[in-house]
Parts: sequence; structure tokens; C-alpha cells
Amino acid sequence: MRAVDIAEPAVVRIITQVQSRLTVSFPGAASVTFPQDGSSYPLTLSGSGTFISAHGDILTADHVVNPPHDTELSGGLDSLASQDIANYVNQHSQANGGSQATADQVTQALQSGQLPSTPQYGTTQSIAFFDTSYTGPLTATSLQNLPQQVQMPVDRIEKQSPVDQRDTAIIHVPVNDTPSVQLGSSTGVQQQDELTIIGFPGNADVSSLPTDILTPSINKLIVSATKTTQTGAPVIQVGGNVEQGDSGGPALDSKGNIVGIVSFSIAASGSPGSTNFLQASESAQQLIQSLNLDTSPGTFQKAWSQAFTDYASTTPGHWHIAQAELQKIQDSYPQFKAVTPYLNYAIQQAKSENTTGSLLSTPTSIPALVWIVGVLVLIVLLLLLLGFGLLRRKNSASTNAINSISNGNSGVTATTGYPSQTPQGQIRLPNVPNVPPSASAYGNGLAAFGGPQQATFGLQETTPQPPVTSPQSQPYSAQQAPFVQNTPTISGVTNGSNALQTWPCGHKNRSNARFCNICGAPAPTSSMPPSTNKYEQ
Repeated sequence: MRAVDIAEPAVVRIITQVQSRLTVSFPGAASVTFPQDGSSYPLTLSGSGTFISAHGDILTADHVVNPPHDTELSGGLDSLASQDIANYVNQHSQANGGSQATADQVTQALQSGQLPSTPQYGTTQSIAFFDTSYTGPLTATSLQNLPQQVQMPVDRIEKQSPVDQRDTAIIHVPVNDTPSVQLGSSTGVQQQDELTIIGFPGNADVSSLPTDILTPSINKLIVSATKTTQTGAPVIQVGGNVEQGDSGGPALDSKGNIVGIVSFSIAASGSPGSTNFLQASESAQQLIQSLNLDTSPGTFQKAWSQAFTDYASTTPGHWHIAQAELQKIQDSYPQFKAVTPYLNYAIQQAKSENTTGSLLSTPTSIPALVWIVGVLVLIVLLLLLLGFGLLRRKNSASTNAINSISNGNSGVTATTGYPSQTPQGQIRLPNVPNVPPSASAYGNGLAAFGGPQQATFGLQETTPQPPVTSPQSQPYSAQQAPFVQNTPTISGVTNGSNALQTWPCGHKNRSNARFCNICGAPAPTSSMPPSTNKYEQ
């Protein structure tokens, strides 16, 4: 899970030592304090913790850094002192001819009370160790041989709530710009939610090599219930693998935020199992607020989160981006050795990654894509508007042509490739030459080829009009006099050739007409106009 991978380098193993001594009362003899040389037994306990700031602040369980002086702690002291006590008993028994005692026998006698004893606890010191998800594999053969940058002595306990209350503590180590994990709200945790814990269970220490000891274990837990202890501490009951050594470790939600701290377990007498509990993160929030801690991610954590997010991405070009970011982290934080395998893999994948022409190969690609799409949309809109305007102009021109052709009273309309219509009640004459609109200055002056001009407007011509080479159509009303460019017009009516005559076909026509304007019959020979006045269109 990506969130767990990002959080893991911020988890530390905490080893706490309590200097202790044991005073034993022997029957019929004076009490003896062990060790007899005046030194002490270092009681060593292990737990887990998490950096919650970039300034050395670590969240853990209080009992990890401040072990309660209970029977569990005294039992550990009995085991450490048992061999020295056995040696003392054997030395004095041998002088008196008594039997020899073993360390196990002494331990049983101490814990049963046959040998009365009193523990004495001295100073407590804790050390936090970076885990291998930060340091990478270690070459040291023991914890004592680890480099100083891996181990960090706890210089103070900043705030704590005892184990019998909320069992939380914030400790400090003298480092800066560390990994860190943000606290989440435990109030949203519900039954059946899945949580992830990161810690260092003691049963997992299969060797004393630092690489093994500092490699964290990750386990999934299921929330069983949320409850409140007798002292008012909110806790989360969980089911799953939780062991000693996990105490103080973080319980992460799906977003990688801390919602719980591993705290304690309850086992019934004779029961093979136990019930595990986490302290809710709300208890830790109270400590943080009282300290006024700045828990915002530092430079390292921001860079690491971004680099790993790009590393785990699937967008085009992400391997090149991750490679550059991981390389920068390696250069800036040489102690962060765990980045090396991620960097090497990113380099390998980037070699076969094709970013040519990819709009997403750089961080600025998305804005560029938005601009390109916006420009294309604008061009399409402009083309649509232009096409709409041309279509309207074409429709307007077509309507004008149709109207101008259909307004004539001769009963003849043009049909050669131009829009036209035949008004209701009109008859289209067959085999009549069609005249395109460009042959006349006006659409309503059309007539059969060579036929007379219309006389419905009170205007008649004395001679045929010459062809117009560049006509222009202009609308006019019945009260307007026609105007033909470069052609003089004659007002009024002339006599002579314009008088109506009855033709052999039975229809009346003007004397200068060449065809009957009703049936199209040719004019009588005597009424044909001079050949010099004939014109073509």
C-alpha cells in the first residue's frame, strides 16, 4: 500500500534500559545486594515509535520509555541476577558442604518468595533507531557498532500520560528534517475498518544482526470495537497479530495517518489468546496541543512523499519524473540509503519509457493541454459562426432570386440552374428558351427570348434594348420607373410600333413583337422588326 510505504521510514525502534539492582535476604545471614561490585543490571525493553514532526518529536506508548515497576519488570531483574545469586549461594554452600544451586532454581525461589528480595531501579535511558526502510541494509554486526547517525538518544520526555491512564508519550531526539507521519482523527474509526500497524515484535528477532533487529514488521488489523477505559481513555479494540515489541507503534488508516497507538492486551487466566487494544489518536492530539508542536511535514518528507507518489504512478513519463526526484533525495540525504533500490528501478524503467510527444511528461503539461484544447474549441466555434453567417447570406440571396423570378406577369419563369417557382394558376410554356437572371437588370422584366417587354408599369420602349454585360438586380415597386445602367429610358407612351394588333393566332400583340406573348407563335412577316434590331442574350 502506497501510504504505508511512505510512512515506514518514519517508524523507529526504541530500546529502553533501566539500571537496576536486587537485594536478597538469605536465611540466617545478612542481606546481599547484587551485583556485588556496585554496578547495576541493565534491564532492556523494546518498543516502537513514530516521528510526528520534522524536528525530532516521536510519538510512542508511555510504558515504552517509562516502564512501570511491576512484577513483569521485577521478573526480568530476577532472571538477570539469578546467576550471580546462584554463584554466591554455591560458594557458601560448598564451604558448609551444602548442595549446588542452579540459576533456574534461584529464579524460581525468588519469584515464589522463598528468597525474599527487593528490587532497586535507577536511571532510565532510551535510544531510538532508524529502521532499515530508512537506513537500508546495515553492515554492522551488533547494535553497539552502529554508526551514530542511525541511533538517536532520547534527550527528554516532552509530555506523557501514564500507562494506567492514556499510555501515550511524546519524546524528543536531537535531529531535524526527519521523516514524519501525520495524525488522523480516531473518531471516524468504525467496526470492521482495516488498520495497518508497523512495529518491532520481540518474537521476530531471529538474530542479533542490526539489519534483522531494525527491519520492521507490518501487520493488518481489523477494528472490533471502540471503547472507553475506566479512567476515561478512548481505546480501539482490534483483532489481528499484535505482539510485545509492537507497543508504541502506529496504527495507520487507509490514508496513512495515525489513528491509534499500540498499547496493551488483556488475557484471561488459562486462556490461550488475548484481546489487544490501541490508544486512540485523540489522546495524542491532546499532548500535541499542550506542547504547541509544529507537526507539518518537513523538506525531506515532502520530497519523499512526492517522489514515491510519482514512482507509484501510472501516468506517461512518471518514471523520468520519479528518477529525477529520487536522485535529488539521494544527493541531499546521503543517510537515506533505502532510496537506492527505488532509484535504481526508476532508472531502469525510464530507459524504456517513451515520453516523446507526451503532454504529461512534465509538471506543466496539464496547463499546456488545457490551453491547446481551449484554442481548438475557439477555432471550431469561429468556423461554426462563419459557416452560419454564409448560410444565412446564401439563403437570403436564394430567396431574393426566387421572389424576383416569380414576380413577372408574363407567365414564364426561368428554369436553367437558378432557383425558381411557378405561382399557382400560371402555365410554364414548353420549349421556350430560358433566360438566366443575369440577362436583365430586374428579375420581374423576364420574358420569352425576343418577346416584348412588359407594359404593366406604363413604360414602353421604342427600340429593343442592347444586351447588358454587367447587370445588377435591385428591387423596386410598381410606382418606380425602371433604370438600366448605360441605357437611356423613355418616359411616357409612343405611338406607332407600340399599338396592339390582332395576329393570325387570334391574340393581340404589339407590332414590333416577334413572338406571341400568349401562345409563342411567330409574328406575321409584315410585323417583324428590322434584322438590325435583333439582339441575343
